[in-house]
Amino acid sequence: MAKIRNHLRNAVVVSVLAAVQAGAQVPHQSTRFTVAAAPTLSQPKGEFRQNVGNGFGMEGALLYHLDRSGLLSVRFDASWLAYGHETKRVPFSETVGNRILVNVTTTNSITALSFGPELSLPRGPVRPYVNAAFSGLFFRTSSSVKGITNSDGESLSTTNFSDGTGARVYGGGLRIPLGTSSSRISLDVGIRYHRGGEASYLREGSIQDNPGGSISITPLNSRTPYMAYLIGIRYRIPFNSPNPCPRLLC
Repeated sequence: MAKIRNHLRNAVVVSVLAAVQAGAQVPHQSTRFTVAAAPTLSQPKGEFRQNVGNGFGMEGALLYHLDRSGLLSVRFDASWLAYGHETKRVPFSETVGNRILVNVTTTNSITALSFGPELSLPRGPVRPYVNAAFSGLFFRTSSSVKGITNSDGESLSTTNFSDGTGARVYGGGLRIPLGTSSSRISLDVGIRYHRGGEASYLREGSIQDNPGGSISITPLNSRTPYMAYLIGIRYRIPFNSPNPCPRLLC
């Protein structure tokens, strides 16, 4: 009886080891795609700096590596920055007067959509990179009332002013793998210069309330260059499957 138990135990151990070995043979490749995200601080330059202050927001990126190592990639970026913000406490309506007061928040923002190449050192403990892109800059000033919704359940908001322009983007930075040199996650420290074209935009105080409920808008106009500083994370997307990975994916 003891011999039978020993044979069964050995069979189970062999089966487990075989399953573990088979699982270990499943390839864990890297795809050609990397995603990145980072909080961003913006600093306007030139005449733009005289009109608006620094901004803060977020940036996300998707990179497709033309070669498997990641030496040369194409990159798509999307960022949103708020460079102005003001809140006023006003009556909910002329009918109720000051009996019901609400907070009206006005935000001045820039949305940037960029596309271009990136050249990167794919190996080593510190991996520098440079990139360039063509970008669209979209300026928007909107006001919203917090805590009050319309009949559809949406927050009350309106766009007060908007404009757009093109930009050339030049950037660079350093990637530092977190953990081993083969880690899919890396710290990304970078800087990007947006050489923005001429656009009209608002800043804090550009909207004035008039008696009777109307408003006066005084836009500013200038070229719109700014620096963007970011510290974030990059992640190389894996391909975990026993099946062969398509060439355009891996």
